[in-house]
Amino acid sequence: MALPVKRDPRLQRLSSDHHAALVVARALSRRAEEGTLDAALVADLRGRFDRELDPHFRIEEEVLLPPLRAIGDAELAARIASDHAALRAHLLAAEQGDHGRLADFARLLVEHVRFEERTLFPRCEEAIPAALDAAALSLSADDRQRS
Repeated sequence: MALPVKRDPRLQRLSSDHHAALVVARALSRRAEEGTLDAALVADLRGRFDRELDPHFRIEEEVLLPPLRAIGDAELAARIASDHAALRAHLLAAEQGDHGRLADFARLLVEHVRFEERTLFPRCEEAIPAALDAAALSLSADDRQRS
């Protein structure tokens, strides 16, 4: 049995966001298996994306990825940015009527969360600890805006 990962406290909120993202992905996958992907589900996902996922993505893109690029981890930063772009594209395609793209969204979201937990966050903890302070500040500001 794997032991829980001891996450830097400044990244715990982002890790918590990942749990919520996995719940969304599971619900989408279930609906895809049932063949009940529809416009109402797309609209619900858009709301959750705008409230939960996109703010998370922006913190990573604006606070964590630039210092990773600066220390030579451009491939890692590119993978995260590419996943974010693909998730946005899947949602947009679903909004334009291709509801099947929600299944692709769900699969990629699970892969993406696992990659961030196993690769991105440990690398950030090791290599760019100062950026974690900025991420925590951004999360606090985002929480205040949501209130």
